[in-house]
Amino acid sequence: MKITDAKTITSNNSMMRNKILGLFIFVALLGIGSCKKDFLDKKPISDVTEGNFFQTGADAESAIIAAYSNFQSEYYVFDYYINNDVISDNCYAGGDNPNNFQLDEFTTTALNGNVSRDWNYLYDAIGRANAVIDNVGNIPSKDITEQRKQEIIAEASFIRAYHYFQLVNLWGEVPLILHKVSSTDPAVIYQARVPIASIYDAILSDLKFAVEKLPVAFPQNKQRVTKGACNAMLARVYAAKPNPEWNMVLQYAEAVTSNSAYQLLPTYDFLWDGKHENSSESIFEIQFINSSDQANWGPMLWLPPSMNPSSWKKFNTPSNNLIAAFNAAGDTVRFKSSILFETNIPWKDSHYSNDTLPFPYKQRTASAGRSDNNILIRLADILLLQAEAKNELGNSAGAISDLNTVRTRAILPNTTASSQADVRDAIALERRLELAFEGLRWFDLKRTGKAISTMTALGLNYNVNANNLIWPIPQNEMDRNPKLTQNPGY
Repeated sequence: MKITDAKTITSNNSMMRNKILGLFIFVALLGIGSCKKDFLDKKPISDVTEGNFFQTGADAESAIIAAYSNFQSEYYVFDYYINNDVISDNCYAGGDNPNNFQLDEFTTTALNGNVSRDWNYLYDAIGRANAVIDNVGNIPSKDITEQRKQEIIAEASFIRAYHYFQLVNLWGEVPLILHKVSSTDPAVIYQARVPIASIYDAILSDLKFAVEKLPVAFPQNKQRVTKGACNAMLARVYAAKPNPEWNMVLQYAEAVTSNSAYQLLPTYDFLWDGKHENSSESIFEIQFINSSDQANWGPMLWLPPSMNPSSWKKFNTPSNNLIAAFNAAGDTVRFKSSILFETNIPWKDSHYSNDTLPFPYKQRTASAGRSDNNILIRLADILLLQAEAKNELGNSAGAISDLNTVRTRAILPNTTASSQADVRDAIALERRLELAFEGLRWFDLKRTGKAISTMTALGLNYNVNANNLIWPIPQNEMDRNPKLTQNPGY
């Protein structure tokens, strides 16, 4: 059973289905001041309210499903990859969307449609998580144990932390909303931005609570949050803070890598062949069902014409620079798994001189049915973070060992790097080649201080400066919330 498929879970109970759909609406109306007007204007489809919904264990389970369902939003299906691979040196925007072109070329404005919708998607997701966190602990019914209540709250806490990690990396200071907003008073609904340090503190607090309450594993494969996912995110967060805490990165990364439940798959391509979903390497994976309303449609926007019936210009075109990086490293294994070249393409691309073009190839099992899981966290990412932490803490030999473990799976020789500086560069390159098209590159460049120099060196006349490292606050949010201030340069 797919956890995010609320329709399947309640197909034999129309009343519960209405309650879930009603929950989606009332959670979105929690007053976070960022929901789209057309959504707010919809008529209620049931009489569900927060006060009468959270009464039973079934209500709690439905509510956490509603929180998980945001991982099937356009943000995680499509924009997640635009925001990290296209903005970075991994991809060109491709396609025909001017919003994507702005992001790719660092000409983004506060009117950019992607910027506005991503703000909405993430705060809607946080609103759903807040509803769970605020209410599940008070459910009076005896059909749910206190332990399960705490697990559900912990799942929602992880989910909220994951979304705030996206927000703080994209916008910097943002409003920090940790409880439902029941008031209709604009002075209460609209909240000011808070310092980045406060956002990271809240993220860490949520993750530390979750890691204590969640089990090592759930029976439903990798679509539910576990201790491993929490430890992995804690490692990521401590590495991404403005002042990284490498000892904490190492502690939480080792909590993952020392867990025998997680193992690198023996063959890199197994990650992407469609036959090894929810594998030993996967730590947190979004599940999709091959149906009209539960499928992952994102890959169809970047897979080549031969792999789907459409012939329109595709998005997320792999960059010349990334292709050169694979070739310079002699990395044929990951190159073949990551990028597919196709000829006789019915469109032209200014970055390539002929009709042979590259396409992202990792999500290749999607077809006209558009079903394909997304892996959000996997072991190789955390193993390389562990290597990075060891190197920053002076244990370059240990870092080299971890680095070589990843390289061996890619059928590459051991690294020749030996000094701390060289090992640092080797790990950064390894992360790029190992994790290309997985929505991590831009955040990596930013946290390592390499974003401006890397993008400037591409020679594409990008005007990249410190202001470009974060997005503008959406203009519609500025217009409705007088407490918001705009980021510099916008």
